[in-house]
Amino acid sequence: MSAAVETSEGRPMLADLRRQADVLATVLERRETFLDHGRALSDDGRRRLFGFGSGDGWFAARAAEGFARQRLNLDFRAASSLEMLSYAAPGLRSNEDAAVAISMSGTADRTNEAAEAAVGAGSQVLALTNGGGGALASIAQTKISLDVPDLAPFLTGTAKYSATLMGLLMLLEGAGAPAAIDWDALLAPLPELLARSESSARDVAASMADSLPTGVRVLSAGPNLATAEYGMAKFVKVIDRPVWSDEVEEFAHRQFWSCPASDLVIYVAANPAVARCAAASATALKAMNIRTVAIETPGCPVPSASHRLQIPEGDELLSPLFAAIPLQFLAYFLARAFGGQPDQSQEVADPARFLAAQLLSRRGELAPAA
Repeated sequence: MSAAVETSEGRPMLADLRRQADVLATVLERRETFLDHGRALSDDGRRRLFGFGSGDGWFAARAAEGFARQRLNLDFRAASSLEMLSYAAPGLRSNEDAAVAISMSGTADRTNEAAEAAVGAGSQVLALTNGGGGALASIAQTKISLDVPDLAPFLTGTAKYSATLMGLLMLLEGAGAPAAIDWDALLAPLPELLARSESSARDVAASMADSLPTGVRVLSAGPNLATAEYGMAKFVKVIDRPVWSDEVEEFAHRQFWSCPASDLVIYVAANPAVARCAAASATALKAMNIRTVAIETPGCPVPSASHRLQIPEGDELLSPLFAAIPLQFLAYFLARAFGGQPDQSQEVADPARFLAAQLLSRRGELAPAA
């Protein structure tokens, strides 16, 4: 069935993927609120700023770090929640540092512990969350919600990740230079990118239906190394195969040596040097019959890849906002090719693993004992 006639009814992850242009347009309507919160955090640029979270929150902070430092001249540092708790928080300077704690649910244990540590050190903490913000909203001094409605509970995140990254970029823009991004121009290609990514990802999955990959490896560098890790995190939740991420060059020095010819390697290239390295890598892997997919820009082609998906040209430091989208669609359609159910709640798909995940990092979500 073609992308033009398949409906999203009964497929909440597909619907979530398709609605991203509308979601980001809605978030953009509140840009001034995000800018105001960013101004308050920065204290006219005199503060060090930290962005931290677990999972998607950490990926978003890392994806935004280059733009904050190189375009906005902010002393912005991305950290995982554990890194913030263990290493950054003990060195925070009272009233001189501020932080954005990123958690859509507000129930991630380490994120909340890190936020408590930062507040205890005398730092200003803003919770970037969704909806009520859970326990995190009561820990941080201020909160801003993306207000992105869930289409289904415990769905593998797609639209909320894009909105998280955009919301964080707007906060940082407010902290540094409120006119740094022409958001209307930046988001204009998004509807066409969504349609093209869905069609291309569907074709890639169909081409592999008779010989499914035994594993997936997602590679990039620079700001999109976080995008590659985000892609890995999406794949690993919807397919029952091993998934890895790595830096393009470092793949050659470590993962390659245990990469079977039946694996799929995905490159994210929005930088000329990264694209050249990816092209050389794809050429070498082709000699071993390893299939490859390139997510590239027009100016950063990877012509030797088996399949090529294009994202808009533009500032590389903003490319993570677009590069995640083809990865989302690839994860979705490959999962369906594998016979998986990406539209099913993680709680329903694997209850035992879902409970273990709560025990690992979200004990606050556990129902109290009777």
